[in-house]
Amino acid sequence: MDLKNFHETSYEQFIAPVLIATKAQCDSPCIATMPKNDRLLLPIKSNTPLIKEVINNVLNFADGNNIDSEYWERGRYCPTPTIIEAALALYNGHSVDEISRSDAGALNLTQTSTTISDIISSAKQNSHKSICFVTGVPGSGKTLVGLNIATTHIDKSNDLYSVFLSGNGPLVAILREALARDRVHREKEKGTRLRKGEAMSEVKMFIQNIHHFRDECLLDIESPPIEHVALFDEAQRAWNVEQTSSFMRRKKATPSFTQSDQSFSFPASIDILIGQ
Repeated sequence: MDLKNFHETSYEQFIAPVLIATKAQCDSPCIATMPKNDRLLLPIKSNTPLIKEVINNVLNFADGNNIDSEYWERGRYCPTPTIIEAALALYNGHSVDEISRSDAGALNLTQTSTTISDIISSAKQNSHKSICFVTGVPGSGKTLVGLNIATTHIDKSNDLYSVFLSGNGPLVAILREALARDRVHREKEKGTRLRKGEAMSEVKMFIQNIHHFRDECLLDIESPPIEHVALFDEAQRAWNVEQTSSFMRRKKATPSFTQSDQSFSFPASIDILIGQ
């Protein structure tokens, strides 16, 4: 999957993963099969004597162009930036297309961010709520898209003020620390003295632990949070209503709530859930 998604000279090629169990007892390899709309074949099982047959089967199945081996080897491995690199760049005013790789992947990131921004604007103009789901393979840039939206609407006085939420406590702590240190460093280069605590206070407003954010919202359910755009990172790990309600009753002594309970909703334009 890394070759298929991040190795630039492998994007358009058939890729056949082969599991070779050297002493496995089998008379014939599994037939090469391909998931729909992709050139990444499903894993093929083989033992040592069958390797040649596996290769021939794949070559017959994958009716593609000949590959220039030297050109293929020179292909760059171009994953998206690390989360910390992306957060630092976006927090300092760079756009998602400036910090991502220059290929179709970067175009997808830009288009995804633009589409979500358009949905946010539409939700605001038409006074309705929206929810977006951003999916993709690990490393494809889902979190980067979320950070991009959050840093675009970082002004509390803005109608589209955003918050980036994650249940990953260490990730939240690392991002906050990195951004705060970077802010202090940049201000120092300008000749301005900024205390780390002040920088951290600003960062904490838009990168929050989702559990703490939830608990703060429950202190006064009559007053909705000021954030109009909520971005949930790693949304595939989120609990359903029943599990959340059970946890809140047991651990937080909070009355249960259901999907129809509107007292917990945002005044907000949009929720964006980011997950695999």
